[in-house]
Amino acid sequence: MVRKKDRFWIHSEELSEKFKCKYCSKVYSGGVARLKSHLSQVSGRDIETCDKVPPDVQPEAFIAVCGDSSKRAKSIGSTNVNESGESIAVSGSRSFGRTNQMTMQEVYKKKNKEEVDQSLAKFFIMNNISFNVVQSALFLDLIKDVANYGSGYKVPSYSTLRIKLITNEKKEAETYVGKVKSSWHLSGCTIMSDGWTDLKGKAFTNVIAYSPGGAIFMNSFECSKERKTAMYLKDILSSVIEDIRPDNVVQLITDNGSNFLVADDMLLGKYPRMYKTRCVTHGLQLLLKDIYKNVEWVRIVIDEARLIENHMYKHTVLLALMREATHKELKHPCATRFASNFLVLQSLVDVENELRLFVASAEWRESNLNKSRQAKKVTELVQNNEFWNRAKEVLQALEPIVRVLRLVDGEGSTSGYLYDAMERAKEAIKCRLGNNQNKFMRIWDLFDERRNGNIIHPIHAAAALLNPAYMCREGFRESREMKDGIDFMFENLILPEEKEDFLKQDYCGDPLPVLRKYAVRILSQPCSSSSCKRNWSAYETAQTKKRNRLSSEMLDNLVYTRMNTLAMKKWSTLESQDLEPIDLEKLHELSEYIDNGKGGDGDDGEEIEENSLTNLDLLWLNQESEFVDYNY
Repeated sequence: MVRKKDRFWIHSEELSEKFKCKYCSKVYSGGVARLKSHLSQVSGRDIETCDKVPPDVQPEAFIAVCGDSSKRAKSIGSTNVNESGESIAVSGSRSFGRTNQMTMQEVYKKKNKEEVDQSLAKFFIMNNISFNVVQSALFLDLIKDVANYGSGYKVPSYSTLRIKLITNEKKEAETYVGKVKSSWHLSGCTIMSDGWTDLKGKAFTNVIAYSPGGAIFMNSFECSKERKTAMYLKDILSSVIEDIRPDNVVQLITDNGSNFLVADDMLLGKYPRMYKTRCVTHGLQLLLKDIYKNVEWVRIVIDEARLIENHMYKHTVLLALMREATHKELKHPCATRFASNFLVLQSLVDVENELRLFVASAEWRESNLNKSRQAKKVTELVQNNEFWNRAKEVLQALEPIVRVLRLVDGEGSTSGYLYDAMERAKEAIKCRLGNNQNKFMRIWDLFDERRNGNIIHPIHAAAALLNPAYMCREGFRESREMKDGIDFMFENLILPEEKEDFLKQDYCGDPLPVLRKYAVRILSQPCSSSSCKRNWSAYETAQTKKRNRLSSEMLDNLVYTRMNTLAMKKWSTLESQDLEPIDLEKLHELSEYIDNGKGGDGDDGEEIEENSLTNLDLLWLNQESEFVDYNY
């Protein structure tokens, strides 16, 4: 009977009484046993080990050489394995070193992990779960808890999960909600909203109450796009205000759609002791959009930068070579956020020297991908000193605006700092472009138009005057806008019975209880609703509702619990950080601005297309950036 040929011969080329390894191409004498030893990476078996054996072949060869776990003690002379799986060489035996080999336990563990990983991948694919979930701290905690429990863990039943466990989570969220609500009597809160409409015309609106004590998801409303009228929005927002209590609501920041603007006006007629402002983050994005559209020398540089970025990322081979040359990623432009133009340009300037060397390299010159007209234009730009000088000039012009964007787009109470930050930004632009009046005056005009129309509200000027960090600063001067802001505050916010006391109180001396009360409430408010859109977006609410076929009440409970648990986690993280007071002198030291807004219903005829996020948009939104002063 002819003996069956050993399957390990497929890893070699058989020669006369010799074999040639397919992976390292070395020739050895002997049979299949020596081939297995060669591939197993087990040293001390009278043959060199293969340093190019594939990771899926080596464990099989190892098992073939050393045998299964029941024969472990016989492998490699008298090598023993301790309880942790480490190999221990006993006296008189040759050591089975851990630097080049794997223990039997590790081999089986590796095989088992691959199977578990594959099961996890299948679970994600078949249940349409975002791959980003594997980066979630909650998911990692779950995996760790199950592993610590052991193989005896049994998942809860559908009914246990739906009734008992979800209820437990809701109780925890309600504890957080109660704590936040208890702070409103002092600080008040801001009502924010986020809207999103799906392809079928169904509209979702989230309403959030935001304060220094935390953010609370109040409710989510769902209706057809046609029903989303100003009257409908007024009614749903009014129901939330009544739930909060009108005297606890200080500010409204809602979407910029015309229906919301009309609804806000109706709400102010019903609740005259609150004020409405526009989202400052959105206003600054529109300012950057204005500059791009109307300032030719800025637009030309940004388009050239995007051309370079596009060419590098269009071809996989070029992208790999670029990454190897620069050791960095270039930022991607995002159609929905005009600050991304700044980030694209900045990421290019950060690797200017590396890119110059890259396009001069043999790999670049010899690549067939660089023969096109676009590629030749990219090469010309990267090697052009004038392009880099113009790029740095654009960064100098836009950076003051982006710094304000970083201030207001984060978490926290920033109303008392916005006025001063905008004044500093305007002066910084003049200082940086002062040698060319035509350049800076055009940007100044656009800056003033947006500042007065979309960004600064009289209450922000009043907040600056009420902010001790600004008012007590050397060189402080009270402006006409600040006086108008105090007048607005007196006419619209102060209760009738408190107006006489407010007029009697000066800015120093007595405890000033009335002034202090309103100063605390105004200075406690944010300037933007971007955190609402980012952390508790209507888009996410819509996906939660669509993926869970539950009763209306159960679904509302699920959304309420999920959103407020997110808020609780967010605020507990912020509270654990060692945060310093805002110092506009150190505005460049604030945490990196990451623009990842999502959703929205547009604005007053100047829509930023916030519902057209592509996969590329979502990819770059998670990347960090460092801000640098470019002095040249």
